Amino acid sequence: MCTLTYLPSACGFTFTHNRDERTDRPTAEKIQSESLADQTIFFPKDLEGSGSWIAYSSSGRAVCLLNGGSAAHQRKDCYRHSRGLVVLDNFRYPDQDSFYREYNLDNIEPFTMIIKDHQGLWKMVHDEDHTRINRLDDSITGIWSSTTLYTREVREKRKRWFQSWLDQKPHLNPENIRDFHQNAGEGDRENDLVMSRWGILETISITQIHVHQSKAHMIYLDLVRKSSEHLQLEL
Repeated sequence: MCTLTYLPSACGFTFTHNRDERTDRPTAEKIQSESLADQTIFFPKDLEGSGSWIAYSSSGRAVCLLNGGSAAHQRKDCYRHSRGLVVLDNFRYPDQDSFYREYNLDNIEPFTMIIKDHQGLWKMVHDEDHTRINRLDDSITGIWSSTTLYTREVREKRKRWFQSWLDQKPHLNPENIRDFHQNAGEGDRENDLVMSRWGILETISITQIHVHQSKAHMIYLDLVRKSSEHLQLEL
């Protein structure tokens, strides 16, 4: 997995995440909630690894995961636990500096994590022998794609699609952003934003976190079950 966009606004931000995964990988049908460290976490749950690829907390933090670090890697037979648990564990820490310094990433498969909290926008890249975290400019839009599924050429092409879409000055509401995530591409089913490969790997869901002023909306589109769920959260 996957593809993630970030769009800031005057009163908040929007994360939208396409999850590319095996169609037979079990996933909870509804958004889950869990109390953790004096906050409530909302997330779609991966039942195989017990974690998630995107989560949002009542404290206003959003955490998004993409498989792969700075480059494609050779996958090992066994890892200590799923990368999806790293997403949920992030909420146990008061800030990203503490998480970076203290969290044990030994024998965790490479990943890229994008985090938005009250302190800013962060990008953590975990490779097999090195982990780094950088603060990003949270006033600038962004798009990221998994290094395990998409070559550098395809990732750059997707950035151009995103910029071309922004250059058309669309009305940046959650619906238009989801439309981009559902339709962007060139008719290449292996590399369009809604992708399909080999009959077993597809974009199986789209999840969106839209924060505006003191409210947050979480929308989960299950493309396999053809169902949707919408939560409105007061911050």
